[in-house]
Amino acid sequence: MDSDSSSGTHPYTVHSRFARTGLTCTPHVAEHLQRLATPYLTLEPGDAGPDVWHVLADTRPPDHATAEPVSAQGEVTVEYAVDHAHRRIFHLAPGGEAWVTQSLLRATRAIHRSAACRRGALFLHAGLVELNGSGIALVGGSRAGKTSLIMAGVLEGAGLMVCNDDVSLTADPDGGGVLGIGWPRSISVRLDTLDLLFGRDRAETVRASLSHPANETLPSLVDSGVEPHGTALLYPWEYADVLNTKIGHSTRVDAVVHLSLADTPSESRIAAVPPAARGELLEKHALGLPNKHLNIFGHEPDPTSLRRTRTALAALPTFRFRYEFADVRQQVNRLVEYLSEQASQA
Repeated sequence: MDSDSSSGTHPYTVHSRFARTGLTCTPHVAEHLQRLATPYLTLEPGDAGPDVWHVLADTRPPDHATAEPVSAQGEVTVEYAVDHAHRRIFHLAPGGEAWVTQSLLRATRAIHRSAACRRGALFLHAGLVELNGSGIALVGGSRAGKTSLIMAGVLEGAGLMVCNDDVSLTADPDGGGVLGIGWPRSISVRLDTLDLLFGRDRAETVRASLSHPANETLPSLVDSGVEPHGTALLYPWEYADVLNTKIGHSTRVDAVVHLSLADTPSESRIAAVPPAARGELLEKHALGLPNKHLNIFGHEPDPTSLRRTRTALAALPTFRFRYEFADVRQQVNRLVEYLSEQASQA
């Protein structure tokens, strides 16, 4: 990618499994965005052509464009203008290269995720990881322990992280199982998880090295009581560097594990979920919208594909795992051994 940032804006095309979109920005921003989007989206120079959505920076929107502010908890408000008639979305504010890059990525990701939803992908509040060669969907709401377990599982290359918090799932139409696909999203990590995995000194070094611009304002969540443990945002490439591991674009899903944190060691346990209970349990964690923000691109799903995915997911081996946060590394080993035993008995 050309890194000359002095030559104004240029057109680029962004590809995913589900869509093609246009991007207009400086080459330097494009270079940063490509790093943030890898391995989930690909970026190449050149105009994306007509009839697709375009995301633009440093470009004045038309007067008829609609204001579309995005306010995420603990972050500054990002301002967009949307020209629906010509399928263009403009980044307006805040300024600065870091926020421009983050804003363009957020809008681009939202367009591609909406396209995935239209094609019948099911979005689930779950992480997806490969451990011991098996793809495991780790399902749970906020504070269920997904991020901590995944980080402990992939540390030093022991496993492969595909996504941390919300995965898109599609069933093979020929009955070949379920494919889970990740997305370029920053990973929110509790500060005590960093302390647990790396020790206090290394954790502070990691925090000081992070580049997501919202890390400057996230301490306000501690002060307000929203996030008492504190949190930091890591981009996927930072996550890979910090954990000395790799990030995967997608993987087959071999098992579904519903996570929760145990309050005492005696509460820690693993148990199979009977087939009759799997569908309802999954439904509690299905996302009704493909995006936290910017659900403005059309996302009505294909009902046949969506139904096929739900059926295929409910057919997978499914378990509940309640584990101890303070013993997370050993708990990963416990889960992997248990799933291996279950697979050998199937």
